[in-house]
Amino acid sequence: MALKKVIFKLLLFSVTLFIFSCSTTVIVEESPRLEGRPPGLIIASDKAVENGKKHLRKGRCDKAIHEFNKALAKNPNNFEALYWLGVAEGMCGYYSRAYDRLMLALRYSPNKGWEARVNATIGLVLLLSDRDRDAQIYFGRARKIDPRNELVIRYYEWEREMKGKGKGKKEKFRREEGFEVILRWLD
Repeated sequence: MALKKVIFKLLLFSVTLFIFSCSTTVIVEESPRLEGRPPGLIIASDKAVENGKKHLRKGRCDKAIHEFNKALAKNPNNFEALYWLGVAEGMCGYYSRAYDRLMLALRYSPNKGWEARVNATIGLVLLLSDRDRDAQIYFGRARKIDPRNELVIRYYEWEREMKGKGKGKKEKFRREEGFEVILRWLD
């Protein structure tokens, strides 16, 4: 009889242990992926953006354009690749393409700070395209969002100095100051 109690207790313990071991389930969730893109492509896209930024810092806009296009091919949702591609195209003098690219980037700006940057950059590209009146609109939009945007501040200082002066001053702002300020945003 004592043997029956020991076997019964052992059986009861085994059944209880079996039930708890089966009911304890660990749920492991996968981290969400960006629009079904494999994480390797997203990482590769970010790496291409960094390479493109390095080329921009060195003034190699054609190589930067190549890297930013590569980044967008790997992750079409990469806002920074889209924005910096527009900047690189502007630096190379492809103003029409830069304008189109930056207008697209404006639609996908992730926050107000980026929206101000994109508007100011569009203003610069328009200024370089000799579309001064349109440039004023975009600089004004950027100023409304972020009056401390360095490119906007430089533009309005330059505009005050330009009243009554020749075209040489205009070229200085266009070439030396405009993209110089934008390149500071790389970091």
